[in-house]
Amino acid sequence: MRARLGRQARRRLQLAGMTSALLAIGSWAVYEAAQPGPWQHVLATREGLVGQKLACGETIRAGALFVALPHPAALRKDVELRYGTRTLVVPVLDVGPWNVDDDYWTTGRRPAAERGRGAYRKPSNAAGIDLSDATFAALGLRDNAVLEWRFVHRGYIPLPRVSMVRQ
Repeated sequence: MRARLGRQARRRLQLAGMTSALLAIGSWAVYEAAQPGPWQHVLATREGLVGQKLACGETIRAGALFVALPHPAALRKDVELRYGTRTLVVPVLDVGPWNVDDDYWTTGRRPAAERGRGAYRKPSNAAGIDLSDATFAALGLRDNAVLEWRFVHRGYIPLPRVSMVRQ
């Protein structure tokens, strides 16, 4: 009888240990998935095209906040944009500007448009991201400019940029 209780206790202990390990791994996976992606520094252009169809199926409306990235894998994901002191989180609703198969952010390469390559259209500039008119204005851009962007999780709230002032 005593040996049997010992085996049951060992099994319960093993089960508790495996459960704890799975919970820890699961918690870490959720934590990692919620972390923002690495920052990308690319030239941004203004998409415009109000009234035209987006790759996600919606129609571009005046005042719509969104961006276009050159690969369909980015559709419906959220990105954080930074330009100067302004920060904005918007969805990716279109594919472009010049390419439709350039997931440069996953390969660690620079956008194909920077090398003059375009699978959709021949690039007239080196843009790696397109901004809707409203996004362009909200960031305070007056012309094409280099900005920073990264993928973030749904509901992400950007923190204000902190600058260190030396005295």
